[in-house]
Amino acid sequence: MSTWVIVSWIFVAILTGINVFVFLKLKQASEQMMQMAFPGAKNMSEAMEKMQQMTRGFNRGPQSGRGGGGQMDSQLKAAMDMLQKMQKSKKR
Repeated sequence: MSTWVIVSWIFVAILTGINVFVFLKLKQASEQMMQMAFPGAKNMSEAMEKMQQMTRGFNRGPQSGRGGGGQMDSQLKAAMDMLQKMQKSKKR
């Protein structure tokens, strides 16, 4: 009975090590993605701040009175078209 307890704890330790390793790799990948998306950001919190500012701008939309709403709509339409093209090419 005690050998199974020891074996199970070894198994738990191995799985915990794998979990920590995967978490660190995913954290590193997310930081790289944020650096690519926001090249001027010095750290992750600054990149998140810039992203939140961008999303606040998207939520305001054309009624905000800034005059850039039409450009944002065209960018959104272009992004949606590109996404549809990518999905069509994957189906082939």
